Amino acid sequence: MTTPVIAVTSDAPFKEIARTLAEYRISAVPVIDENGRLAGVVSEADLLHKEEMRGGYDEVLSGHRVRSRKAHAGTAERLMTSPVVTIGPDASVEDAASKLGHADVRRLFVVEGDGRLIGVLARADVLRLFLVSDDVLRARVLAAMPPGVTAAVAEGVVNLGGCVARRSQALAAIRIAWALPGVVGVTGAVQHELDDVNPGVA
Repeated sequence: MTTPVIAVTSDAPFKEIARTLAEYRISAVPVIDENGRLAGVVSEADLLHKEEMRGGYDEVLSGHRVRSRKAHAGTAERLMTSPVVTIGPDASVEDAASKLGHADVRRLFVVEGDGRLIGVLARADVLRLFLVSDDVLRARVLAAMPPGVTAAVAEGVVNLGGCVARRSQALAAIRIAWALPGVVGVTGAVQHELDDVNPGVA
């Protein structure tokens, strides 16, 4: 995640928000209260509603309550979108990717249990995990595997092999590989000597 976070307070005026977005080259800025707790977020799109009321378009906005409110807003409190999609600092990469995908947002705001904002996790931060080299990824995979498992990695795809004592270990090896950050896919098979998952099945 990115930290410290560029943020504005709820009483920040329109032009201050616009300057913040331009100065830091960001597309949205979180809004915090006096205790540093996340209250909302203001995006470029929120600011652009101001242009919609120019040239006689204000009548059109009268049927769109939220757009009209933001078009007439002068402070972050009136401009912001709330509630915001958040995630905890101890959440896994999988949780982050899932939230980004299901909520269809470009960023997650990382908050402590009391709602205090501590960071921002963007899509690019999650995607950066896939840039680890195949050699490094292979070392991580082997370090997490039970003895007897082999692994080859090409373009982030892990090809498992080898043999372990029990079938449960072979199945666990696949789950472990998939859970490691940076893994694009898992192929291959790990052989086993004893089927302790379905004993007695031929």
